[in-house]
Amino acid sequence: MTIGDAAKLRLEPAREKAKELAGLAFAGIDTAKERAEEKQTLKAEREAPTVSDLLDRFIEDHARAHLKEKTWREYERLADKILKPEIGDLKVAAVTTADVSTMHHRLRGKPTQAALAVRVLSSAFSCAQEWGLREAGSNPAKIRLKGARRRERLFTDAEVVRLKAAIDALEKDNKIAAPVALGLRLLFETGCRAGEITALTWDHVGDTTLNWSDTKTGKLEKAVTQGAARLLSVAHEARDRKIKWVCPSSTGKQLRVEVLEAGFERAMKSAAVVAGENASLHLIRHWFASKTYSDPAIPLPLAMAMVGHRSVATAMRYAHTAKADLQRATLAAEKRRAAALKAAEKSGKVIKFGGAE
Repeated sequence: MTIGDAAKLRLEPAREKAKELAGLAFAGIDTAKERAEEKQTLKAEREAPTVSDLLDRFIEDHARAHLKEKTWREYERLADKILKPEIGDLKVAAVTTADVSTMHHRLRGKPTQAALAVRVLSSAFSCAQEWGLREAGSNPAKIRLKGARRRERLFTDAEVVRLKAAIDALEKDNKIAAPVALGLRLLFETGCRAGEITALTWDHVGDTTLNWSDTKTGKLEKAVTQGAARLLSVAHEARDRKIKWVCPSSTGKQLRVEVLEAGFERAMKSAAVVAGENASLHLIRHWFASKTYSDPAIPLPLAMAMVGHRSVATAMRYAHTAKADLQRATLAAEKRRAAALKAAEKSGKVIKFGGAE
């Protein structure tokens, strides 16, 4: 063992230190080994992956490989904008539930983003366990999350009429391109996700169905409504045969969802339809789904197939109830209950309180 620098350490202190170490060695204590182990531990701690390292690997090796581009890009955004600045410097093995809970509390001003960030972090730590970076069952991001405020905004029928009229007027005035207008109309007719419409090619269009080999929920097939059939027929006649997309961009490539979103925002402004933080193309899908799920003539399995949902839980999140429908249903149920009680009263004797028959 090296005791110290000979140019700096005096002889007597060096001898005393040597005697001390010799005594420890005689007692079976390997000081040199202990020091080497300490150095190795410190080195391992310095080189141990941080949360930022984990998130980078999670996005690259898991999210990109198994999730749709829109989803993994959202994961990447949450990681870069929220998770890394908040806890990115912490070592993966050292993160505690308290660390995650404290971070979530700091983000309480943005509850939806906070909840999404924690869910992404939880997925990353699940992968960390599989990769041997954490012990099994030690996911620190498994914290109790209050449900983010549900977005209850739903278009009224009058608003939908105004929006469709606005789309027509904007296209006529060349304020939105024809493919954008077509895409928006198809959203109202089919209830598709925006990405499904922008990804729709003429090969996907059949006589009675629209087909996608790969969507957010896998393979998807939807029946074509008469309204959608008319729109597609007109577009098919006018299309450039060299372009495969139903709603192409100005350069003949796949239309970006952001362009469709911008056209929808213009239509909402023109139609004087205000939705605040809920304003997005997905509102059209919620409107379509709510109309479908609230139709008593359509069994739930068929309604789910029409909307494109795989689970009942997801379907119920889209089954918004319009206030007018709720009022009508409540009053109708009241009448049925009253009629049932009246029928029961007529069919047999009723024993009233106080013993009088």
